[in-house]
Amino acid sequence: MHKTFYASGFLYLPQTQQILLQQGMNQTSPQWELIGGMSKKGESAEKAFARIVQEILHLKLPLKHVFPVYERNDGDNKLVILYADVTKAREFKPAKEHSFSWFTRKQVTKLPISSQTLQDIIVGQRVVDAKLRKSLGQHTFE
Repeated sequence: MHKTFYASGFLYLPQTQQILLQQGMNQTSPQWELIGGMSKKGESAEKAFARIVQEILHLKLPLKHVFPVYERNDGDNKLVILYADVTKAREFKPAKEHSFSWFTRKQVTKLPISSQTLQDIIVGQRVVDAKLRKSLGQHTFE
């Protein structure tokens, strides 16, 4: 029996080390958050995230550029956190109830953001950094 899960993450621009986040526009105190949605039956986390990004941002992500960060449980729901490398910082028009913006690591710490989302981003950035060190031939823990 396949259970659905929530796939959530950010786009990462290696050249500027920025991430793309979304903000709800119809909230009284909008917070910045990861981009995400529910998986469909039989989808891998990477395929689910790529599909969700395509639906929300109209951006096709090659699966070879989508990487898992970690999984966690939120009550009865499984959440999978991912990121995707992109080659250029496109501007994205607001979609439905969300707006989108690129942020540096320093900027992220100053945003109105939940503590859980901040933790997801910090862990994601550590995964990005480890991947970079490994590509440079530097020692990483595995």
